[in-house]
Amino acid sequence: IRQIHSEDTSKLKPYIGRYAALDAENEPLKPAIYSNNQRSHAKMGVNHPQLTAMLCPIKHLAAYHEDPKKVQEQLQNGQVKMHAAAWPAFAYEGDLPGQDFDPLNMQDGLFKGYLMRR
Repeated sequence: IRQIHSEDTSKLKPYIGRYAALDAENEPLKPAIYSNNQRSHAKMGVNHPQLTAMLCPIKHLAAYHEDPKKVQEQLQNGQVKMHAAAWPAFAYEGDLPGQDFDPLNMQDGLFKGYLMRR
């Protein structure tokens, strides 16, 4: 199963930059992610500022917007846990991932993020 998972995800890597950006033509990810550049790949996930915002657990998104570098570091070092029960911001509705999140109604907008519709 590991090999199958690895083969499936490796085919997606060249497209992450175009897929993750709301409007890849006019507002691509910055810094850009290039499919054939190892340094670009090292800046994926929580090592990339825009991808970090998308992957940030929704309950930590407000803190991320207040101090992005601090929360990014906490995600990188494991202080802020990313697990199955902590939905990532990209799963929620809004032009910016989780922008329309309502902490009083956590189900509202869930699975309606633009990445989920693509």
